[in-house]
Amino acid sequence: MVTAVDLINHFGLRLAFGNAEMLRHVITITELDRPGVELLGNFQFHRSDRILILGNKELDIIRNSPYDEIYKNSLRLCDPACPAIIIAQGAECPTPLLQAAKERKTPILLSDADTNQLISKLYIYLSEALAPTVAMHACLLEVFGIGVMIFGESGIGKSEISLGLIKKGHRLVADDRVNISAVRGELIGSCPESIYGMMEVRGIGIIDVARMFGINSLGKKAQIQFIVELVPFDKTEPLERVGMKTNRYEILGETVPIVRLPVSAARNMTEIIEAAVTNFKLKDYGYDTGYEFEKRLSEIQNRKNAEAKLIERFVTLTQDPTVRPLKITLADEKNAQRKVKNSSGIVPDEKEKK
Repeated sequence: MVTAVDLINHFGLRLAFGNAEMLRHVITITELDRPGVELLGNFQFHRSDRILILGNKELDIIRNSPYDEIYKNSLRLCDPACPAIIIAQGAECPTPLLQAAKERKTPILLSDADTNQLISKLYIYLSEALAPTVAMHACLLEVFGIGVMIFGESGIGKSEISLGLIKKGHRLVADDRVNISAVRGELIGSCPESIYGMMEVRGIGIIDVARMFGINSLGKKAQIQFIVELVPFDKTEPLERVGMKTNRYEILGETVPIVRLPVSAARNMTEIIEAAVTNFKLKDYGYDTGYEFEKRLSEIQNRKNAEAKLIERFVTLTQDPTVRPLKITLADEKNAQRKVKNSSGIVPDEKEKK
């Protein structure tokens, strides 16, 4: 929940008019409005539940318009649904607007910031504070600079694996519970305040990560870019072998790449997760190992097909009674190699030639 009081405290705004009750009005949307046309009487597209920002342009309209007209239009701007009106550029509140605000009980706030900068900062703040949020039973870490969320069924070893990653120098954001917000097309994960910096390890209990591994082992929040799902090892269950297919997991309308890793006693999961994250980064930089492997197999198959066609041609010529027997020389062999190269792009191995 965000109110005008939160804006005053966060941005250092001054109060031109308003009381405690007015400032507790809940802000519900991130959109902001600059009411230039409304001050001139055009309310066709006006939204009364938005915060209104007045800069130099709006103040100039007020100064160069009749008092009664501005006062009448200000009464419509100061709607009970309006959370607040903010005047930027260090300017004072114009008299007709202040009079209308007092009658309609709408708070007026003052800022010394530039209008565009204030709008940008307000939008970022509100988009994060009012973002849709969901909580998940998972662990969130920064591995090689990538926000990695690890989840799986209870008791599968998420905290123990996370502890191993922290010991290897990676950063913990949240253990056991991750608060996820969809902010401007990105999923931002954070830890509940009550358990920040703490981990529960079975057999030991609650541990303080910062005291055991240093303050650099903790992070406040991270963008969730990669998800690891831990599943019990089952040899009968089919899993991705080559890595050509990229599965995605949806949270709050956004999708994130996910990999399913089977857990067993013989597997070093910390190193496997590091390898999975490194492979994800390679794909992000344009190198897909699965695609390169498939390309290599295709090249080998094309080379073998070209060699088979060349041999078939020589056999056909030697069996034709109208064609005199061919004597294959070293020059013929080199010509054959050039034909193979032209057809497949690969020269046969010298050892195979010998």
